[in-house]
This record gives sequence, structure tokens and C-alpha cells, in this order.
Amino acid sequence: MKICFLFLAFYSFAYAQSNESTIQNWFDFTSSYTFGEQWKVYGDVGYRIIFDDNVINRFYFRPAGSLQITDILALHAGFGLFSSLVDNRTIWEFRPFQGIQVNWPMIFSLPLTNYIRFEERFFRSTTSNIFIFRWRYQLGTRIKLDQNKNEKLFYIPVQLEWFANYNSDYNFVANEFRAVTGLGYVVDKSWRFEFNTIFQNTKASLDEIYTFYDVIFRFRIFKEFNP
Repeated sequence: MKICFLFLAFYSFAYAQSNESTIQNWFDFTSSYTFGEQWKVYGDVGYRIIFDDNVINRFYFRPAGSLQITDILALHAGFGLFSSLVDNRTIWEFRPFQGIQVNWPMIFSLPLTNYIRFEERFFRSTTSNIFIFRWRYQLGTRIKLDQNKNEKLFYIPVQLEWFANYNSDYNFVANEFRAVTGLGYVVDKSWRFEFNTIFQNTKASLDEIYTFYDVIFRFRIFKEFNP
């Protein structure tokens, strides 16, 4: 709990001190279906609006699958299709990805999840075609607020995520670090709702390199079809 409030306070201060910042709203629906004990197909679809000098509307669809190797190790693969509308033009992104997830260790009764993901990002617009390779590492957990035996419970999601981008031969906008907290509610074994507040810093290169901060409000719906 203390860690959650510490990094939330830190990024609130960083955002307040930044001259460059954006506000974003994200909405997405995630569903999954499990085959046996090892295979799972899942994916999400969503909409994001970014309030910058120009409002950016982004729609995406991201199907994926996973293979549970052991109790703590899983492999992931999938692709994302993103469409961003800005300045009366459309930017398309096709994003295959591969991931390794390790559910370990357990610290103070909190299960930690380590997730490394590699992304090949292909951008296409009317003026240019760009490729970026991105590496990202996420450390996360869920803090239960209700310690009863009922299925319904509240929890606090906590995630820290680092990004590394390769291909700097063009003007770019790239995430560097993201911190997530919020409040979640488990309705039953198949439905879950979550509201996140996300703070992230982003580096951009136009005529010079500079850093700005994003504040993101995200509403998520989760559905498991065979819990």
C-alpha cells in the first residue's frame, strides 16, 4: 500500500513540475478463453483519446494467445492493429509481439508478475513508413482489500513498466516509463472491472529531444468465457 501511494505522489509532483503534458482517456474490453490447462486465447479492443495541441483519436484491436509452460512460466504472442486519427489524416500501426511472463516471487503475501515483451511496430501513413523495435518490462501485483471468502472483492492494481525503443533516425514519440494504480472490483469468476490512473513520461524528438508527462485515466472491463 505504501509503495502505491509513494510512486503516485512522486508522479503527481513530476507532472505538476512539467511544462509539457497531455491528458488521455482510455477505454477497453478484454476477454479470454482457456483450452485445457495450458492454452489460452485472449485479446482486447479499445478506444483512446489524447488531448494534446491536436486531439488524437485512437482505435485498436489486439488478439493474442498464451502457453502455460509451468505454474510460474508462460509464453505469449499476438499482434495489434491501431488506427490513429490526427490532423485529418490516419496513421496505421501493425504491431506483432512476443512475451515471457514469470509469476514469481511472493513478497509479503503479494504475488509479483514479471512480464517482458518484444514488439515490432510498423507504422504507415500517407507521408511515411516507419519501423520501431520496442522492448518493455512490467512488474505488477494486485493488493486485495477484502480478505473474505466471497468471490466479490475490491483490489488495488499496481504496475511499474519500463520501455526501450530502437530506431532513432526519424522524428519520434516514445514512452520511457509508466506507473499504474487504481481500483478494481471482482464481480464473479467471469467478470472484473478496473479503473486506472496512469502516469508516464515520454520522450519526443522533433527539432530537439525533450520529455513530457502524460496523465491517463483508463476504464477496463474483463470477461472470462470459461472461468
